[in-house]
Amino acid sequence: YVKPNFPGRCSHVCNGGFITAPEARGLGVGTLMGLVFLDVAKSLGYTASYFNLVFKSNDASVRLWDKLGFTRVAEIPACARLEGLDYLDTAYGYFFDLTTLDDDFDPCREARLNRGPPVRPQHRVN
Repeated sequence: YVKPNFPGRCSHVCNGGFITAPEARGLGVGTLMGLVFLDVAKSLGYTASYFNLVFKSNDASVRLWDKLGFTRVAEIPACARLEGLDYLDTAYGYFFDLTTLDDDFDPCREARLNRGPPVRPQHRVN
């Protein structure tokens, strides 16, 4: 899905959700879905994306957002009780400025090249 992360005044910022089947992990499926998400979100008129609860223990998700050029803008220690963990996990917030995507961005091409999206220089988020 792609939907507003914050309804109302901040509805130009979206969030998304997708899951890679266990048998497809390690094949680039998550990268392709992430790249397609960026393309779809921009085409729907969103100007930014924010994933507010990326858990530190989810190595694949953390690696994906880092690879795709998202900026880690928040860290919330001891945020979540997750099944299988005997401690409270840390959550990260990841931001992407969709206005920096190149106009000729092609998620399938980028996935074949196994890299993140080409972007114009973006503002530094503090």
